[in-house]
Amino acid sequence: GASLVLAMHPATAGESLPNKEIWGGAEVTAKTWSVYSGITAALYGPLEADGWRIRAVGGYGGYSYPKYPVTIRGYGAFADLLVGYQRQFGPVTLKGFAGLAFEDHTLLPFDPDTDVVGTEYGPKAVLEAWWTISPKAWLSLDLSWSSLYDSTYAARARAGYQFNDGLSAGLELAANGNPDYDGNRAGGFLRFAWSHGEISASVGAAVDRSRELGGYGTLNALFKY
Repeated sequence: GASLVLAMHPATAGESLPNKEIWGGAEVTAKTWSVYSGITAALYGPLEADGWRIRAVGGYGGYSYPKYPVTIRGYGAFADLLVGYQRQFGPVTLKGFAGLAFEDHTLLPFDPDTDVVGTEYGPKAVLEAWWTISPKAWLSLDLSWSSLYDSTYAARARAGYQFNDGLSAGLELAANGNPDYDGNRAGGFLRFAWSHGEISASVGAAVDRSRELGGYGTLNALFKY
């Protein structure tokens, strides 16, 4: 996917504004972990301008859950290939994407009672919003849905305050799930941003459908070029 993006919109000498961004990250809870990366390219101009985008994402993770008398261990791979559009409305930036999603789940030992197993492909939609409330305060919202395993969703909202050049801190709420799992998170984050990238980390509390409480942590880095 990354190769396709770069081939469609190669860098040219003399470009001063970034038209691509690449990122990677990791998440961990008491019973799950994942690593992922992706790339977004603006097809006809810089990333800051309105216009069409193409995005490719991929990752891998693991998880476990008890099922008497054993513990089921799952491993999943996932990937997206999406086309989207970015539009600026004053202090609000909106990005919408649609395309194809892929997931593959393997369970050891096999669990005959779950629907989230094997390989599936299906449509996916993503909405991202950023509101610059003031020079110091901002809000963001990320939503996604796919048809995989009869409906898979994710959502995250952040409220941040910039203390000095580039450094923000704030609170976040998140939820994600599918027919066999629902998880909710609440925590805090630190974010350091500059003209060509950002690094962020978050920690907090997580609870799932079974009301089991635990912690979570994330680390992400993004670079524009």
